[in-house]
Amino acid sequence: MSGPTLIAAVMERAARLYGAGDLEGALALCDDILRADPAHFYALHLIATIAVRQGRHEDCVRFATRALQSNPRNAEALSNRGAALRALRRYEEALADYDRSLALAPRSAATLNNRGVTLAALGRHREAVEAYDQSLRLDSEYARARYNRALSRLMLGDFRNGWTDYESRWPGGETPSAPRPFTAPQFTETDWGHGHRVALWAEQGLGDQVLFSTLVPELEARGEAFVLEVDRRLLPAYARAHPRWTLCAREDSTVAFAPCDRNLALGSMGRLLRNSRESFGRQPQALLAPDAERAAAYRALVAPPGARVIGLSWRTFQPRMRAYYEVAKSAPLAAFLPLGMGESVRLVDLQYGDTQAERDAFTDEGGRLERIEGLDLYNDLDGLLAAIEACDVVVTSSNVTAHLAGSIGKRTLLCYLAANPPFHYWAPNPAGRSLW
Repeated sequence: MSGPTLIAAVMERAARLYGAGDLEGALALCDDILRADPAHFYALHLIATIAVRQGRHEDCVRFATRALQSNPRNAEALSNRGAALRALRRYEEALADYDRSLALAPRSAATLNNRGVTLAALGRHREAVEAYDQSLRLDSEYARARYNRALSRLMLGDFRNGWTDYESRWPGGETPSAPRPFTAPQFTETDWGHGHRVALWAEQGLGDQVLFSTLVPELEARGEAFVLEVDRRLLPAYARAHPRWTLCAREDSTVAFAPCDRNLALGSMGRLLRNSRESFGRQPQALLAPDAERAAAYRALVAPPGARVIGLSWRTFQPRMRAYYEVAKSAPLAAFLPLGMGESVRLVDLQYGDTQAERDAFTDEGGRLERIEGLDLYNDLDGLLAAIEACDVVVTSSNVTAHLAGSIGKRTLLCYLAANPPFHYWAPNPAGRSLW
């Protein structure tokens, strides 16, 4: 390839492929350009842009840095590198790039939003809210900034405004989507006490489903009829704890919801029932009931009489595009080695997923981690609840084990980085406990 005219034509084609979603095709053309001109700004910039979209953050930093050597005053390249640095948890460097970008392009709602996300990652939520406010003043329809502002507001205890913003989670979440369609209207504040039957539907991951369904007993106490959709794996535990509730699995919800004349997403219940810090005093001590016989059998299996049993879960598994959360919500198993050093202590493995290599290394370092052979910690959630019940205390990172242990009232110690909770619902009250 030679000549600026030909290179410009190839770059234009690469940009078209990128716009059409053919990222690999665009990358191949950019590689061709760089063989002819290693300092070509737009080829380097496009490669960095694609890298951050694909979750290849180290690559983004490398190519964005090369692009900025060619054009150090390009606001978009600075913002791209800031996003990659944030994903790599290099927060102060990310803030510096965002600030340089905003000095060049102060009316970028996206950069202001990303700056807010970085401040939130540092636990600086009041400053984050200010950044989101600035972003929304530039673009009042920017759902991503409104959703992110919800998370920081909830973290700060501004529940009334936080829940209002939280309704932007469908268009503003990481994977934008639409709420599930219903012919029945949404249950609202004006519907209390009017004899409706509410379809309560699950919309998020398993942990959030369990968390938000802790508000359902309050619906029952107020005399509202409902059908609650739950993960099929947890149907037995809900039924044991609440035999009068009408429950269904997602696969059966079309038929189960047919008699309902109102619908309500579980994640929207906080807006109706938890608008102040004081309202969390109504949280139930437990939501689910484990299988007592299985729990007793597991206890006898993993520990001799008189032993102290600590259930342990240390990581989460996420797809590549959510690798940031996998790092933020996981800990090395080796960090828990001192927990099991006492002769009267037994550590019990509550961690789902393929962790064989980690467990082998833990054993090599002198750790002991009891496993309940034959228990599928992912698919047999009723068995996992029984295993949790068999423990005296659970120590876990921010994953579904934390939610499940809390749901049966088990004392649970949550570990996260730098005393900065990864989610609003782990923000501690003055006594160091989650409000939920």
